[in-house]
Amino acid sequence: MLSTVMKSFLTPSPSLAGAQYRAYSRQMPMMYPILLSSSWIVAYVHMDIAPLWLTVGIPAIFTVGCLFRMFQWIKAYGTAPSPEEASRAFKATRLLAPLIALSFTVWSFLLFSYGTPYTKSYLAFYMANTVVVCIFCLMHVREAALIVTLIVNGAFIGFFAWAGQPTFVAMALNTALVSIGMLVILTINYNDFAKRVVAETDALAKQAAQNRLMRMIDDMPVAVMTADPVDFRITYLNETSRKLVKRIEHLLPIKVEAMIGASIDVFHLVPDRQRRFLSDPKLLPHSVRIKLGSEVLDVKASAIHAEDGSYLGPMLTWAIVTSEVKAENQIRYLAHHDALTGLANRVTLNAALLKLTKNDRTPGALLFIDLDGFKEINDTLGHSFGDQLLVAVAKRLSAACEGYSAVVARQGGDEFAIVLTDVSAAQCDAVTADILASLSEPIALERKRLAQIGASIGVALFPKHATSAEDVMVRADMALYVAKGAGKGCVRYFSAEMQDEFIAAKQLEGELRIALLSGIGLSIFYQPIIDMQLRKVVSREALARWYHEDLGWVSPSTFVAVAEQSDLILKLGHYVIHGACREAMTWSDNETVAVNISASQMGRSELFPLVCSALEHSGLPPTRLELEITETALLKNEAASIAELQQIRAIGVRISLDDFGTGYSSLAHLRLFPFDKIKIDGSFVRDALDRADCASIVAAVIDLGNRLGVATVAEGVETMAQFHLMEDLGCHQVQGYLIGRPTPSPCDEVLNTDLVATS
Repeated sequence: MLSTVMKSFLTPSPSLAGAQYRAYSRQMPMMYPILLSSSWIVAYVHMDIAPLWLTVGIPAIFTVGCLFRMFQWIKAYGTAPSPEEASRAFKATRLLAPLIALSFTVWSFLLFSYGTPYTKSYLAFYMANTVVVCIFCLMHVREAALIVTLIVNGAFIGFFAWAGQPTFVAMALNTALVSIGMLVILTINYNDFAKRVVAETDALAKQAAQNRLMRMIDDMPVAVMTADPVDFRITYLNETSRKLVKRIEHLLPIKVEAMIGASIDVFHLVPDRQRRFLSDPKLLPHSVRIKLGSEVLDVKASAIHAEDGSYLGPMLTWAIVTSEVKAENQIRYLAHHDALTGLANRVTLNAALLKLTKNDRTPGALLFIDLDGFKEINDTLGHSFGDQLLVAVAKRLSAACEGYSAVVARQGGDEFAIVLTDVSAAQCDAVTADILASLSEPIALERKRLAQIGASIGVALFPKHATSAEDVMVRADMALYVAKGAGKGCVRYFSAEMQDEFIAAKQLEGELRIALLSGIGLSIFYQPIIDMQLRKVVSREALARWYHEDLGWVSPSTFVAVAEQSDLILKLGHYVIHGACREAMTWSDNETVAVNISASQMGRSELFPLVCSALEHSGLPPTRLELEITETALLKNEAASIAELQQIRAIGVRISLDDFGTGYSSLAHLRLFPFDKIKIDGSFVRDALDRADCASIVAAVIDLGNRLGVATVAEGVETMAQFHLMEDLGCHQVQGYLIGRPTPSPCDEVLNTDLVATS
């Protein structure tokens, strides 16, 4: 404990050491002249009564030493020593102080024995003055002053008290009292000096820290300002604030140079509310966005408190966030709107539907709209034209809903939806009629192109058909499903029967999916096609069949339609073409196998790889495979479909145009693509005997085939009369129940052996 106290006593802090050095370096040069002058006067007084070595020799030595030290201090006067230099000076002073005190004290006692009563009294006076001078000159090096006092006065008091002479004893007592008083004063002054130095050091440190903080705030990339909490005048602006004020100076009533001392109200049109926040630290921190002309300012105010907790005022950090606000508004807009059309998106649609279904006293409707023919235009003309078409459709849908409380939304792709609020069923009819009429009109696109589309609409009424938002959506979707299945340009309202049919269709779809994955229940039947001249089977058409364990044989028109409305048609097509190619490899007479291709398989760039894969895995020669394409299938992405068929035909696969005469622009398709075979639809064949027009059509097609060098096949031949008519007209091949029914076996069940030659 004592060593710690002594260490702190002898090694002051750097700031205190520096202050001590500066103070006593100014006083030390005065101490030596006073000591020397007083000592030479004492020596002069004793010149006649004391030996020369005491009156001249020793004072001369004192003079040399004191002058040396005095010049050292004069040289160091005004310098700012390092802590190490100050420490060395203190150490030297502490070492020299007892040496000087002992030297002068011993010299005084040596002179004392030669003196008279007067000289002895003067010698006592000299020693007392010497102590006073040393104490005052060394007061900032407390330990040195204490050492000098203890040595000189201790020796003085002890010597004169030991003398026994009453005057000297009294002098010793007085000197002791004075010494004690001076030591007390020395300690008080030193402590005050130390406290003052510490306070000044702390103040300088705080000022330096404040200056550093102000420099940091000035250099911060964040705009900062402070204001008086009473009169709300600006008291400080950092450099970033000045730069930002310069940017919006044209919107303010004052220039940036006049901001200090100006009222902070210049930023507010209605400043009362902001003043209330800035004047009360309990309301801080506080954030606000201020519209200032065309700019938006983001201001955050926080409270600045003094060390005692008192409120000094607000500090405001601020920024110009005009572009950020625009970006936020854009993000907010895009979160609720479709980026392409500007219509509401699914989020906004759901919110509108939820709002509608919260009040069952307000009737409404949800319309699901799917565009007919959009994909063909998008695939044929490109996405740019597709986007133009969607924008045009959005405008027409919005126009059709004018005058109604409606939210028109795009759900994605070519799917749209409309929430109608406070409408009757009759009004809903009017809206759907307007939509169909509007969308049936040609749409002008860039480069003078016209697009012709239509729409299928499914409608669910609230609260008639459903009372929750989720159920309304499900039932509108069911209605759309039925509308699309009914053909183009249809509107269907939800009904209970529709729900049963929809559920049954979805259940059938799920079971068909399982059958395709497992292969259980699915099979391929083959119907023979005979050559009219050879009376021989030359080809067989592969037909998918499905046996359901509960339903029995499911009609192909049923499960193919289900597959067509989902992705299952692709899987079903894969199953049939691979199975048919494998089966055809087992036939001994090298008949061809004909496989029907769905419209959903066309124009997807998947048909050619599928055909190549089936031929490669089965080993079937390409010339033994026929693909039957309906005219309707060609209408879907016609250019891409034709290009894909050309690839397939180039490897040797034959292409047949199925159901000729039932589609759109049949002759145009014959011109676009060199089909290997034309299959005349069975409806013309069946009516040819009774209707002259049908017979003329059949004859014309056969003649056209002959002229083009394309084989013709009559489908649906069920009677001998039909057979003989086709023979008379020169048809090349026939197919129908009269020849043979579809069977799973390659051995054809020929109904009339007179028509078909057997081997």
